[in-house]
Amino acid sequence: MLIKEIIEATNGKLLSGRLEDDIQGFTQDTRTIQKGDMYIPIIGENADGHDFIEQAFLSGASSVITSRVIDYADKNVILVDDTLKAMTDMAAYLRSHRDVKVVGITGSVGKTSTKDMIYSVVSMKYKTLKTLGNYNNHIGLPLTILRYQDEEVMILEMGMNHLGEIQHLTHIAKPDIAAITNVGTAHIGELGSRENILKAKLEIVDGFNKDGILVINDDNDMLHTVQLNDYHIVRVGQNQNCDLKATHVQLGLEESDFDIDYQGQTYHVHVPVSGEHFIYNALIAIAIGLSLNIEMELCIEGIEHFELTKNRMDIIEIKDHVKVIDGTYNANLDSMKSSLDVLSQYKNRKIAVLGDMLELGSYEKKLHEEVGEYVVEKGIDELLCVGEASQYIVDKVHELGMEAYHFEDNVSLNEYLDELLEKDDVVLIKGSNGMHLKEVVEYLKERK
Repeated sequence: MLIKEIIEATNGKLLSGRLEDDIQGFTQDTRTIQKGDMYIPIIGENADGHDFIEQAFLSGASSVITSRVIDYADKNVILVDDTLKAMTDMAAYLRSHRDVKVVGITGSVGKTSTKDMIYSVVSMKYKTLKTLGNYNNHIGLPLTILRYQDEEVMILEMGMNHLGEIQHLTHIAKPDIAAITNVGTAHIGELGSRENILKAKLEIVDGFNKDGILVINDDNDMLHTVQLNDYHIVRVGQNQNCDLKATHVQLGLEESDFDIDYQGQTYHVHVPVSGEHFIYNALIAIAIGLSLNIEMELCIEGIEHFELTKNRMDIIEIKDHVKVIDGTYNANLDSMKSSLDVLSQYKNRKIAVLGDMLELGSYEKKLHEEVGEYVVEKGIDELLCVGEASQYIVDKVHELGMEAYHFEDNVSLNEYLDELLEKDDVVLIKGSNGMHLKEVVEYLKERK
């Protein structure tokens, strides 16, 4: 992005530098600066990025936008009113002034894995940029767009906690195609109801032009109700009314298969990960691939080459051939159930280690009890829980006649696991990121 474009986008003032300089990299973190990058100092709750401008230049930055008047005659320095807004304006300008298709993804669960699967499909034909990790908020999404070089398609993940947040993101990204994976209970404590969660997710179409395409999981009870007259909806799933329908679904321990009928022909799709939710992710990815004029055979090949982002249900083998299913990145009711579905398919002893699901507000007791009911329903052999709210899971399991154990902290949990684990056990470890269950995974990996 040229300095003169940045000035136009931000309505900034050039304090020093050269209008024709072309900036290839942007970052708000001095630890990641590459030579020639532009540093964007963000003012946060605990720190002001302006305090690190000198460090940014010492690390190789060539340029900066700043809301303070500073003097660096040999650098590109652009004065703006608000650096966060300026970053947003730069991203919106870049998206609007480049010939690139944009795919936006949101949903209560599965955004990142669906994004990765879409990327695997789309990159079969096009040079593609995607959100790294979970850079899906008001800072991460603009920074992702600013990574653009000469890609033909951008795949952007959009997260939210409250109404209005996706609306803000979609007006920056202006997606040509959007996907909603599902509407569950994540952030229900803040939004109050699943109806409000659906409303928040549907904000993604606010950035559409008249030719926008929305892909939805029609098997989800809330998304099934969606009717939009202004945009084309592609419905995927296993029910009769879907535009792309999965049939003959086979769920294996570490892979899945299904058939799909398209234009009078039946195709077989192999998914290299287990879990019914990945069937829906694959359907969404194929629908988006077809919308971008990628042949069905190439879409299917992209699904077969899919690689899951780390910590999203990684399966690790440790001492004594014990399998550990690492689901420690985050947790809500839907992802808990999906993870328990995967665990339940194993024939060996099945141990579920579950932590609290956070941000549930007044729904906390009800949704944790629902997890307990599901643990019993799926025939899990051993249940260990940690965290205050997970006591509701244990209480419900006890009520239904199954034994379970509750621990005050990860240390006592680890000690119990040391005694419990036997050869060939399968252990699911799942909880919200704030429960730090990654510590348990690391402990088990190092177990002698």
